[in-house]
Amino acid sequence: ITLFALYVSTIYNKAIATSTTDIIVNSVVVLFVMELDKWIFAAFEACNEKWTSHSAGSNHSTSHIAEMKEKIARQQAQLESQQKELGLGMLRSQQEELMLRLDQVARQNDEIKMLREAVQKMETESPASESIRQSPANESVTTHIAESEDTSSDIDAGEAVQ
Repeated sequence: ITLFALYVSTIYNKAIATSTTDIIVNSVVVLFVMELDKWIFAAFEACNEKWTSHSAGSNHSTSHIAEMKEKIARQQAQLESQQKELGLGMLRSQQEELMLRLDQVARQNDEIKMLREAVQKMETESPASESIRQSPANESVTTHIAESEDTSSDIDAGEAVQ
């Protein structure tokens, strides 16, 4: 900026000044304005370095940019790790829920097996079950069961032929 100010003041003095005193007065005014500019810049820099970090004379600008890039990289890495943890947490909770459901189904399956065994045991041990099967109220049910057993044996025989 100083060389630019010197060049502009030289051209300004050649164009405007008519005597040597005018040249001196104009030079003093230009020097005063340059000094005033330095004071204003120092005041802004004291208030907030971020406002002046982009200036050419500031050594902090490159280090400030490097710090910001590093901070952004750390935040991105932290965000990615949080997203991975969140995804794993969701998968774990879904896995736990599925395991609970599987346990419920296994318990229900065991209960059904126990009930089947108990019914079969009751049918084989109790001669009264035969009389219940032959009662007129249960005749249609036993006929339907017999027909379904015949159908299933026909299907089994058909599969064996194929």
